[in-house]
Amino acid sequence: MITKREIQDWNKRKWEHKNHAMYEKYAQNKWPWFNEKLDPDIEEYLLANGLHGLDILDVGTCSGSQGIELARRGHRVTGTDISETALERAKLAAAQEPGLSISFRVDDIAESRLNDSQFDLVVDRGCYCSICSFNHEEYVANVRRVLRPGGVLLLKTMSSEDRRFISYDKVGGREVQMPFHFTAEQLQKLMSPHFVIEQLRDSYFYSSVLEEPARARFLIMRNSK
Repeated sequence: MITKREIQDWNKRKWEHKNHAMYEKYAQNKWPWFNEKLDPDIEEYLLANGLHGLDILDVGTCSGSQGIELARRGHRVTGTDISETALERAKLAAAQEPGLSISFRVDDIAESRLNDSQFDLVVDRGCYCSICSFNHEEYVANVRRVLRPGGVLLLKTMSSEDRRFISYDKVGGREVQMPFHFTAEQLQKLMSPHFVIEQLRDSYFYSSVLEEPARARFLIMRNSK
């Protein structure tokens, strides 16, 4: 029987290969969910709550666009990803603006080495829906651990309302949908035992690549510890 460690190693190799192949072909981020600007959902949340100078974790940062935009707004940002190729691109982009308070590191949120209670805000724009089938418990535990008491997770997942970008991988001998496309009810059931869900609504993976962005679910959740 395949172990979670073996699945995580497979997932890391998969994304490293995909990112390497993409950048070799296009020399820029072409994932359908890539947005070179800060997502309006995130911007709206920060402005509505008058939030400044936060310690923010951008989990699954990929080429770093969201984290860089947050750092431009004066926040202290750590961007993490399991793909070294993606992080190399993020570091190059951030180096163009040496005054930004941002750093990038290889880290798997399922077994994160980040410090306890390190962040006011965690931003996840597509990580959870890619690992939920095999690392839900670890994801939740580590996000709660690195968040300060009362800290907030802004989570964006693929929506069951969008039938595009559905693919299946074999994990542990069974086919699983990756990224997973969630109903609102599924997210409510999965997250409500661990977080106070302040908002769960329909949204989009705002994109610099697609004219018609993918439909998404967007959650604002407060750490209940």
